Amino acid sequence: MSPGLLDHLFVLVVLALGFPLGGWWAYRRFLERLAREGGRALVREYKITALTLAGLGAATFALWLGSGRDPAALGLAAPQGGPASGLVYGLAGGALIGLALRPVAVALSARAAAGFRRQMGKLEAFLPRTKEQLFWGLIVSLFAGLCEEIAYRGYLIAYCRAWLPEWPALAAGAVLFGLAHLYQGAGGIFVTALLGLGFGFIYVETGSLALPILLHAAVDISAMVSAWIVLRPASRAEGA
Repeated sequence: MSPGLLDHLFVLVVLALGFPLGGWWAYRRFLERLAREGGRALVREYKITALTLAGLGAATFALWLGSGRDPAALGLAAPQGGPASGLVYGLAGGALIGLALRPVAVALSARAAAGFRRQMGKLEAFLPRTKEQLFWGLIVSLFAGLCEEIAYRGYLIAYCRAWLPEWPALAAGAVLFGLAHLYQGAGGIFVTALLGLGFGFIYVETGSLALPILLHAAVDISAMVSAWIVLRPASRAEGA
């Protein structure tokens, strides 16, 4: 990839500034609406978030194709074997099993449920309590897995590798991905950056976004379903 002016503007305005600051501002506005409107505000926020993510993915893809680049070089290709492919697929399989079991654990164990609720911390307001909220939360999870991986792994890593060696490029992309979750606070930025680094490593090893997209969506879906299981009794008690 040979970045041009539009690439520089996209990374600076959208990925480095727009998503971190815009997300922080939007989350503050959401909390204000939630206090006024209750659960309806969350469904509305999920819809806005899904549209925003779809716009990010579409803009990234359009910029890539508009620059005459091969879609396969964006990671839109079948996974390939690499030196660490066995390790990658083993870890990914273990992670998927763990993510699938998390909702089961919080449903069966009060201790696991309490630990999950503490882990979510400030993000509890953004988590589903009703079936309608869960439905839209799952839609957001799917869009996040697809569109954020296209932008922050497929596109951003290629952009960073125009200036940096492989591992510094992965780290730079992971930092910007973490900052995109500024609204989650310092802890959320750190955890998200680590996830971004892991997704980036998988992407580089397999040459494909398929597995990072699957894992990213699975992380979010597991959190949404677990949250719904943990939080729905309170919602019912409040008549939500």
